[in-house]
Amino acid sequence: MTSKTEEKTEKKEEYKNDQVQVVVKRKPNCIVEYHVHAHRPICVEAHKKAAKSVGKEVVIPGFRKGKAPPELVAKRYPGELDKRWQEGIANASYRESAQLANVPVIRQDANITFKMESHSRDGAKLILSFETAPHIPSIDPAKCVLSEGKAPEVSKEKVEETIRQTQMFFAKWEIVKDRPVKENDFLLLDVDVIEEEPEQKLFSNTRFEVSDKSMAQWMKKLVFGKKTGDVLEGMSEPDATLNEEEKKEFPPKKVRVTIKAIEEATLPELNDEFAKQVGAKSVDDLRTRIEELLNKKAAEAVREQHREQVTTFLFSNYFEIPSSVIEKETQFRLQQMIQDPQFKAKWDQSNNKEKQELIDNVKNQAEKAVRIFYLCRKIAMDQSISIEPKDMPLASSDPIEALLFPSPQHHDPRQPDVKQAEAYSRLLLEKTEDWIIAHARIGPPPKKAAEPKKEGKTEKKPAPKKKAAPKKTAAKTPAAKEEKPSPKPKRKSAPKKK
Repeated sequence: MTSKTEEKTEKKEEYKNDQVQVVVKRKPNCIVEYHVHAHRPICVEAHKKAAKSVGKEVVIPGFRKGKAPPELVAKRYPGELDKRWQEGIANASYRESAQLANVPVIRQDANITFKMESHSRDGAKLILSFETAPHIPSIDPAKCVLSEGKAPEVSKEKVEETIRQTQMFFAKWEIVKDRPVKENDFLLLDVDVIEEEPEQKLFSNTRFEVSDKSMAQWMKKLVFGKKTGDVLEGMSEPDATLNEEEKKEFPPKKVRVTIKAIEEATLPELNDEFAKQVGAKSVDDLRTRIEELLNKKAAEAVREQHREQVTTFLFSNYFEIPSSVIEKETQFRLQQMIQDPQFKAKWDQSNNKEKQELIDNVKNQAEKAVRIFYLCRKIAMDQSISIEPKDMPLASSDPIEALLFPSPQHHDPRQPDVKQAEAYSRLLLEKTEDWIIAHARIGPPPKKAAEPKKEGKTEKKPAPKKKAAPKKTAAKTPAAKEEKPSPKPKRKSAPKKK
């Protein structure tokens, strides 16, 4: 039986004219090979140009520079002449083959290499290799089945707690120095995961409230009764109140917790004056506005759940990607990470194995980002989805929303091209995923029809153990848009003849 990879490797197309005869072979990872038989005209012309090129650069006694006979140049400088001859044959062969086959290169600066099998004035045989643009499959949104999604509950207790969080922004804070941590204190903490190298910082100088409703039980037990400056180690654990599915998302990890400060808060009185301070007409109006805001955020949470499901669906549409594109995105991400001083310090302290593991992880994320970007761009082209100025997110005009749910930093047209590309990619991802959501099916996937039972006794075999499903990973958008393919790339210098 022939594998899919072998089938793709064997796929070929043939073309010819009076200059070349070319067989196109498509290899894995978007590699294309032109197997070329160059005819005599190309080889003779390439030799003439090579001799002239070398002759202009060398000085032979008895002749002015550039005026030596080609035969003498060939005799004195056979190696350099042959090298340029091969390059000339390869360049001319590529031009003719590209016009016949019309296979686009991945980008304008793509490398094109060649292997010369034989060459003379009568003809040459060579293989030209380059990366082409990937073939992106069309996406059928009807095949995407979404679960209904679970919206966070908006209760009276949640509304009152959110009002309390609003009061926190206007609280008077007092640092406590002469006693240990107690109930309802506020702590400024650094939290680091230390079970793996390099260590991972979860929180830096972040405020936590010491209460059952605001702090995880494992953390509360760890810090209760301790003092400012204490450095504590323990195991993070999911709270018992979480369901089994939620507990799986928070596996136990060894952590280090540093108490930076202990604080007490005095909240402003909840009255109409305070309500007006945050943009509401009265306390009742504040409650109504916050309930509406929480319902809005609950709907957005369901939308994000659906987007995550769409991302998983898009990943199921496999296609091959040129290795150079993934490598380019990986290098860009690593360069961005190295600019962070904390990451740079940890990188410098890591051994080769740790660095390679990090690079592999970044490469995996880069491939997912590139894959999603290609798919979204394909959907946008097929469905005429465009990014317009009105699609750019605007800061909320509601002071309560701006206070409780500050928007991420908005795109500034004066920012560098990289930032503009990131903003474009993010918007493209959201608009195309929302288009899929609008045309997807909601509910469980259709069940397969049961196969009829075979007559007669059959020996029961033990069922194979099920493999654990891989965790879903949301992909980041690529940092920069891929350049449009061009049929005329720059050429790479030819290797020496073996």
